[in-house]
Amino acid sequence: MKNTLASSLRLLVASISVLVAAQCFILCTSARADASTSQPTVVSSQANLTKIINASIRVKHLPSLVKPSLSTLANGGDFGGSLDTSACGYINTNAWKENISHCYYGDTKSKVTVALIGDSRASMYLDTFASLGKQEHFKVLFIAKDGCPAPLGSYMTNNNGKLGTTVWAACSSFHSYLISNLKSIKPRVIVVSSNSTIDLANPAHQAAGPEIQADLTAFLSKMPTSSRVLVLGGFPQPAPTSNPTVCLSRSPSNVSSCGFTPSASTQTDNTAFASAASAAGDVFINQTPWFCTSTCPALIGNYVPYTADAYHADNSYLMFLSGVLWTSIKRYVG
Repeated sequence: MKNTLASSLRLLVASISVLVAAQCFILCTSARADASTSQPTVVSSQANLTKIINASIRVKHLPSLVKPSLSTLANGGDFGGSLDTSACGYINTNAWKENISHCYYGDTKSKVTVALIGDSRASMYLDTFASLGKQEHFKVLFIAKDGCPAPLGSYMTNNNGKLGTTVWAACSSFHSYLISNLKSIKPRVIVVSSNSTIDLANPAHQAAGPEIQADLTAFLSKMPTSSRVLVLGGFPQPAPTSNPTVCLSRSPSNVSSCGFTPSASTQTDNTAFASAASAAGDVFINQTPWFCTSTCPALIGNYVPYTADAYHADNSYLMFLSGVLWTSIKRYVG
């Protein structure tokens, strides 16, 4: 997938690749499966997912078959998104629009449109939504710009993950372009999948909870009144204190040590998103139970739930979650 993630993670991927290669003998000869190998390919209920997560917290040894493999993750693979196999363009650092007629997925003949919008958190979900669209017969409209979250703030310029102190004009233009198209198309459902930690300019700073809430409230107020808006909360992420790909490579016989607990900022950001959604009469969907119970394990069943950057959710794991995701949104789509 052509996105800024590839360039911003080049050094990280290289270093992890070396580590995984060094650990290959351990992983290939001594790993055994403590987790069940008969788990479903798609989990259909939160109750079943909770059982799998709780069982995963106690796992000591890395299973012989991990999805995706640590080498795939180390090479920057298994990030969601199908932009490289379609005519849908990539909105780069200085761009702010594209020909969205090429950006429909799922059941493209359906009269029901679900818009998936946001930043790279929307990109990572594209394959999952496209698959659900084909299965459940809805059309997916994808409009996203990596590094440009949904809340209507004046963002610091993001150049392949490197932040500058000036206002990112292309991000502001993208917001206007996105809102204009949504008002014109009027999708039945709009799913907002966006980073909840936002970096603002003038002055350069990371936004506090009240600022996040105010900026997201401003964005949601611009949505077409005929659309049902669903806001996905920010999921607990191990970055920057822990990296599952690195930890599992180093500790294949002590998998439970690679788990982590959600940071205080995750709760703060989710509270801001939930409050903004409530104020707008929209729906907030908490993703935390999809990744954690008392602990957020680095391995859930046989899946590593995070990509190599420890910031995005892994594509294979999101496909595994598709049943739970559908349960959360189907009442609004149908």
